Amino acid sequence: MRCSEASKQIQLYLDNQLSLRQVRELEAHIAVCASCQQELSSLEEMVESLNGFGMVAEPAYLTIAIMQRVAMSTQQYDTRTFKLWRPSLRELIAAVILATITTMGIILGQPALRAVLPIANGHDPVSLFFLNILQILTTTGGDTISLILWIGGTILGICITLALAGSEVRTQWYKTMMEHLPVR
Repeated sequence: MRCSEASKQIQLYLDNQLSLRQVRELEAHIAVCASCQQELSSLEEMVESLNGFGMVAEPAYLTIAIMQRVAMSTQQYDTRTFKLWRPSLRELIAAVILATITTMGIILGQPALRAVLPIANGHDPVSLFFLNILQILTTTGGDTISLILWIGGTILGICITLALAGSEVRTQWYKTMMEHLPVR
């Protein structure tokens, strides 16, 4: 038996956890190995000195104090609710504006629905603006529309990501963008 194996088994030997065969092998090794004899005697002295200590009685209030702390920590976690998105007033206004633009685009894109509404009949300034944009989009080439949609989708994706990310991430993003933009 090697000293490394014996060293692993000495504590089990002291705790009477070894089989008879393992005990015989360990005792045979210890009989011829001075370093393992020293380790065994050191551990035996330590066990004897530890056995000399009496049991320490815990205070009567210890269990109650621990249970109160556990209950308080559980209450702290239960009362906190996690909200993914807490929109600010600017974010709410932006969402309302985007929803209005989308709704106007849908209304102006359907002639039957546009004819029923008094404000989207093509004579008010808002309808004329949207109709002009719609006409520009339909007369331009597919590559231009793809580019416009890609840029719009990217900007919208950034806005949605920043809205859901939280104020710390938005602040960090804004600082990073300001650092990378050229100074005029």
